[in-house]
Amino acid sequence: MIPVRLLGDPTIGIDRANEHIPPNHCTWAKNLLEQAINGFEADIKGVITTHGCDCTNREFDIWLECVDLEFFYFLNAPLKRNEVALKFFIDDIKELINQLEEKFNVNITSAKISKAIKKMNQIRNQLRQISEYRSNMILKGSDFHSLVKKIQQMDKNKALKMIESTLQDLKTHKLQSDKKLKKILLMGSVIDDTEFIRFLESLGFHIIIDDLCIGTKYFWENVDETEEPIKALAKYHLNKPIYSTKFPSYKRFEIVKDLAKQFNVNGVINIAQKFCEPILYDHPYFSKKFKELGIPYIFVEMEYNRESYKQLTTRFEAFKEII
Repeated sequence: MIPVRLLGDPTIGIDRANEHIPPNHCTWAKNLLEQAINGFEADIKGVITTHGCDCTNREFDIWLECVDLEFFYFLNAPLKRNEVALKFFIDDIKELINQLEEKFNVNITSAKISKAIKKMNQIRNQLRQISEYRSNMILKGSDFHSLVKKIQQMDKNKALKMIESTLQDLKTHKLQSDKKLKKILLMGSVIDDTEFIRFLESLGFHIIIDDLCIGTKYFWENVDETEEPIKALAKYHLNKPIYSTKFPSYKRFEIVKDLAKQFNVNGVINIAQKFCEPILYDHPYFSKKFKELGIPYIFVEMEYNRESYKQLTTRFEAFKEII
């Protein structure tokens, strides 16, 4: 089995999802439900979702009723990050393993998990190296984003070969000479449409670093290879850079503040998919704190379709002018 991250498709409508979901529900989550109702590719046998925001949590119940797949599991990733949460998370991961073994007649051993952890750590190590080329303005942010997306959707042996080839190729590239590009920290909701990042680049921005799940959160830290593998995985997910849906939210600001300073960004772009409540909740606090730091900051709530990008041109151009 190959884990494949589900990605949205901004080119489709959400008519069928709207029959089940209220209008003020996360547009990106509805987009995934629309794809699921219409039917995924035949080789997708099941869906494992995890505890995120209230919208996506409750939407899982609708998936159970409306989507035709062999296997469903809701992995309860805890909101807090303490010893009680760790024990809870370990128990739920073990239950997931039990159900996978029973449903698909496989044997998921500690040795196999350890081997997978080592392979993923190799991928993370090399992605961090590639990210440096982005930070040094040799690799476009859109190309890096596209690479991470591909890795999240393919066999990891093939992914490792692709990354190694990319690294070798980057060693022959030179620094971009355009000094007018504005160095940006991109943060916010799930941003899985690479065309949006290309749109920002067309306006003169360079995404030098990010705080995204299709980005730094995927590779910023490694899983401990010396500890019992299931416990190591649980610790990794509870200790990696905090998401907007987890507690406490002020810790997330400390992370993005450190990124902004470490990479000497010219500005911060915070994107909320329409009705993304956790990002909307964080915005007033983030706006206040970045203003105190003297770092230009813009918050944009947008629809999950490519027409909306064009409508934002004036706002982003104005932001560029004040940097």
